[in-house]
Amino acid sequence: MNSMVLNIRRQFVLIRYKRWTRKRLAVAVFVFSTALFVSISLYHTLFTMELLPGRPYVDKWCEREDVPDYMVQPAPDEMTVITMFLNLGVFKKGEGVYYYHSPYKYYRWMRTWGRMVNRVVAYMEDDDDIEYFRKVRACLPESLTKIIKVRRDQLPAFKHLQAITKVYNKPSYPKLYPDTVYPEYSCTMHAKFDVLHSACKADFYQTPYFAWVDIGLFRQLDQNSQPLFKLVPPDKFNPERVGVSQITPLDPNVPPEVIMRDTLKWVSGAMVLATKEYMMKFISVYKETVNDLLKEGLSNSDQSVIYAMYTTKRRKVDQVKIKTYLCHNGQLGLFDSDSRYFCLGYVCKNAWEKRVP
Repeated sequence: MNSMVLNIRRQFVLIRYKRWTRKRLAVAVFVFSTALFVSISLYHTLFTMELLPGRPYVDKWCEREDVPDYMVQPAPDEMTVITMFLNLGVFKKGEGVYYYHSPYKYYRWMRTWGRMVNRVVAYMEDDDDIEYFRKVRACLPESLTKIIKVRRDQLPAFKHLQAITKVYNKPSYPKLYPDTVYPEYSCTMHAKFDVLHSACKADFYQTPYFAWVDIGLFRQLDQNSQPLFKLVPPDKFNPERVGVSQITPLDPNVPPEVIMRDTLKWVSGAMVLATKEYMMKFISVYKETVNDLLKEGLSNSDQSVIYAMYTTKRRKVDQVKIKTYLCHNGQLGLFDSDSRYFCLGYVCKNAWEKRVP
């Protein structure tokens, strides 16, 4: 009898122990999975989205390398490169979970400007950003860089902020990040043409060509081993054209309201190239188009505005003609969307490289 009781008690303890072990195992698996998920999410948040404090390190490459004289000397078709950085904080760019841009990401992209031996005019708002960009360009001759401090509320494009906000706040207006969601982003894209107009008018370097270049266009060249490079117009570039990269084929019959509401894109705004005369004409029509579209309750970023400018409905008889550049996937080291959005920049870089040994 005693042995039977002991056996039953042993079986009961064993069952309870197994149940407790399974429970503890389930809890352990849950805790481990949660910790792993949090770690991966934190990693992507900090490093993929680059939500990091401060600014990245800038390599002082001139301690081991000199700028060749032939790169500094102005070419017959020299271009002034204009850019701008206005800190918009962290904002969503695209529909992916981690598709965000952060100030740190722009600072990292900014480092490639330290290897670009062009005459550069940069417009910036914050003193610390100005100092950082000056540090980025410190290894190049000081005469190649002109930094101008601006305030966004003094740029003509930001006068549209209230009107653009009103358009984007309409529940019926399609929402695509960031083009039709953040009014400040749209104003910044329009402001590119404000500072471009200012730089052309001032003509600090007396160059025959002017080019707007986004801070992040050469983001893939952010490495210490990247050779110095320069941008010149593509071979046989027509000085009566405005050069841009092509994203998709042009359909001039698409209604401008469809382009603006559906964020359709024909060309990239990452680089715009022209002589002073034709750049000023292009900018004038661009600003007029922004105003007209807003009166119709339509707004978007610069790329959709340019598409609308060249539709049958909006195109003017004497409007400046566009020269598009289309790169195939893998051409000039560009892949996927980079081959469409950044083509002209790399064509200009390649045009210089073909001139020198």
